[in-house]
Amino acid sequence: MNGVPDVGPAPSLPDTTEPPWVETRPGMVFFLNALVAAPILMVAYPWMLRWLLRTAGILDRPSRILDPVPAVAAHVAPVIGWLAVPALAFAIYGLRIADRRWARTLLWVFLAGHVGTLLYTIGRWVG
Repeated sequence: MNGVPDVGPAPSLPDTTEPPWVETRPGMVFFLNALVAAPILMVAYPWMLRWLLRTAGILDRPSRILDPVPAVAAHVAPVIGWLAVPALAFAIYGLRIADRRWARTLLWVFLAGHVGTLLYTIGRWVG
């Protein structure tokens, strides 16, 4: 022995002929749904955090960090919110072909975001 411990044979990668899930049709549809839902989640997170902090009484004045994103979204959402209609249809298609439970769960979250965006847009246009 020359001072190097014997660790055994090197591990090998599993021998499969199936492509990774993200490269399948359901995986691709899920990935594209995640891309389409990302702007909604980026706006909803600071809005929900601001609402939670104000409801709890922790944030009693305007916030330089939590107010700008929802404020800008409030001006832009009534116009581009109509893009939630094709995104909604795409999420429903994804739910039909998704074969993994966690993917279906997240697609329901995306669907809820698209429905919320569409309802918000309709509410701003009507009211």
